[in-house]
Amino acid sequence: MYKNQASEIAYDYIVDQIRSGIWKPGDKIATEVQLVESIGVSRVAVREAIERLVTMSVLNKVRGSGTYVEQKDNMSFMSAAILGADADYMLKILEFRKMFDSYNVELFLKYATDEEIELLKQNYQEMVDMKDNMQKFRAIDQRFHDIIAIGTRNPMIIQISKTFTDIFEANQDQMYHKIGPQNAIYYHGKMLEAIEERNAEVAAIYARMSIEASISRLESQKKLGKF
Repeated sequence: MYKNQASEIAYDYIVDQIRSGIWKPGDKIATEVQLVESIGVSRVAVREAIERLVTMSVLNKVRGSGTYVEQKDNMSFMSAAILGADADYMLKILEFRKMFDSYNVELFLKYATDEEIELLKQNYQEMVDMKDNMQKFRAIDQRFHDIIAIGTRNPMIIQISKTFTDIFEANQDQMYHKIGPQNAIYYHGKMLEAIEERNAEVAAIYARMSIEASISRLESQKKLGKF
């Protein structure tokens, strides 16, 4: 148990150094010995944390040189939540979500209970109430998708949805402050109406339209140099 906790502590420390901008893409990070001294955990725990981040394409070990923060051009889907993502990468994610979200809502309606649909209704009302608070709005918006993902009863969908939440949280300034809440409020409302009617086909259509609208707005922001 301690070993796992120590590895998580080391992992969180390294991630915090990257997210705070202390270590930027291409920078060489501290050595294992230096990390042990800074964090106060074993070298084994530090090594495990580094290996985990190498697997995620957050770090890159160069033999005979050291460990570096990966360049953004080489980042993976999982590392986008830590390294941050530019407009092109966010557009690729949205293109995938157009298919992913629409299928999820169909699967959700296959298994969803009345209680889960009621959770979505409550979530949507909170979304409307928090439209002027971007930080809270973002969390509520992502929760809408998490409820649907959990309702699919598919562990892989749930995990991917969680990763999306992490990515969009890491890039919330660009996404929500540039695109705004109007798109989410309108299309989530339409999705919810279809879900309450148990109409999977219409709910999936609105899920795709929501992502398409986000893609259009993001492309416009990119052309204006605002993302």
